[in-house]
Amino acid sequence: PTLSPDGNTIAFVFENDLWQVNASGGSAKRLTAMDGTELCPRFSPDGKWIAFSSNQKGNHDVYLLPVGGGEILQLTFHDANDYVDSWSWDSKTVHFTSNRYNVIASYKVSITGNTPQRLFGDNYFNNVHHIVESPESNAYYFTESWESFMFPHRKRYKGDHNPNIKYYNLINKEYKELTDYIGKDLWPTIDQNGNLYIASDQSNYVYN
Repeated sequence: PTLSPDGNTIAFVFENDLWQVNASGGSAKRLTAMDGTELCPRFSPDGKWIAFSSNQKGNHDVYLLPVGGGEILQLTFHDANDYVDSWSWDSKTVHFTSNRYNVIASYKVSITGNTPQRLFGDNYFNNVHHIVESPESNAYYFTESWESFMFPHRKRYKGDHNPNIKYYNLINKEYKELTDYIGKDLWPTIDQNGNLYIASDQSNYVYN
């Protein structure tokens, strides 16, 4: 699920389509009736768009749905799988994870379309995903573990592939590893004040 910026609406996936419901409860409204499977809905910070992924053409691409209804726009057209992660704070760019070039990496694409750009093309990061942009410019939080990308449903994993929350600034090249728990820390998200929220199985071996 994803929460609208004003906190009033939840968008979620059910029976392979997108739906929305009032955050206080009630009847859900169906948003899509596409041929494929819709995944990963994310509201834009300005509340005008829902970005999501769909495989209606065989592989998952990035799409845009106007909040309130309207024409659905396709943003990516690669034959790899593109999974929506998050938005830029100015609501002009969608961040997504893709297995283009046989590597799991993070990309960004403008809501006007254009060619997607790889975010961390000049460093050693592997399998970058779950990326969110910091309110400070050109800085990101993410995980890069195969375990958190492929097996977030696997309980009680502890080992060399445990995911940690990481930080990287594209301008000054500052790198931080923010967690070192031997289990799973994943799904970072951040608010406009810079407060970072994550899920972890540290307390009782399930995500909290």
